[in-house]
Amino acid sequence: MPSNRARIDADLVQKTQYKVPPNKIAKKPPPKPWPLPKFEPLHIDDWDDHGSPKLPSNVDIHNPFELFSLFFTDEIMDKLVAWTNKHTELYPPDKEKEHSRLWQPTCKQELYAYFAVLIHIGITVESAIEDYWKDLDTHGTEHIIKKYIGINRFQQLDRHFRASPPWPESDKTPKSTFDRVHELAEHIRLACRKLYTPGTHLAVDETIQRFMGRASETVNIPSKPILEGFKIWVLANKGYILDFMWHAKGDKKGPVDLDESFVDDEGFSKTQAVVLDLLL
Repeated sequence: MPSNRARIDADLVQKTQYKVPPNKIAKKPPPKPWPLPKFEPLHIDDWDDHGSPKLPSNVDIHNPFELFSLFFTDEIMDKLVAWTNKHTELYPPDKEKEHSRLWQPTCKQELYAYFAVLIHIGITVESAIEDYWKDLDTHGTEHIIKKYIGINRFQQLDRHFRASPPWPESDKTPKSTFDRVHELAEHIRLACRKLYTPGTHLAVDETIQRFMGRASETVNIPSKPILEGFKIWVLANKGYILDFMWHAKGDKKGPVDLDESFVDDEGFSKTQAVVLDLLL
């Protein structure tokens, strides 16, 4: 029966059976203390500053599309259209796999509809993609998305959509999952910083973006609310993401695009360097 007595560290230390000779000399001298880098604490005048949005004066904060367009600007939308169409030129759709669907070049308005479907799917729950296009009589409820884009076209866009410039088949340079979304992710990352004035209450932590597909960068952490997906380092303020950094799985990998000077020159570990890098 387990004891109710509070356990201390001494309880776990077993007594040695042999006495150590008092005149025994250590083989190596004790290690010298690790020199810590110079550190000056940050002076904060207002501890109650929680941060605030920094939006253009002409933006209607009650209009979801105007807020969406602050991140997905006309410039980046035009690039997404060009990258997607270019990809289908370099790698034409397989008619057998896609049931002989003929690809038609996409446009900005159609990509807006595609993103709207992704957002709608993210906040509603259905058993299968096809359920979002079912009729009212057979399903019991009707999703508005089918008024704006058909399921066949949505699946086509979902297969061929590209968030970075496509590379030709002759390019044999190894590409990671993060390379495939780098251009769009970098645009969103910079927009996050531009559109918000951070306060003094900042947090740096890791998060998991759920992904159940095949990718060497996915991690599986049973202790997390989301067990499997991509690990991302995040700088946040009052629930708003100010900055983020991808994390590649592996002993010799880790935070992607980390400023290694914090590790090589200042002596910080990679995890400590993530905090400093994101706060710059």
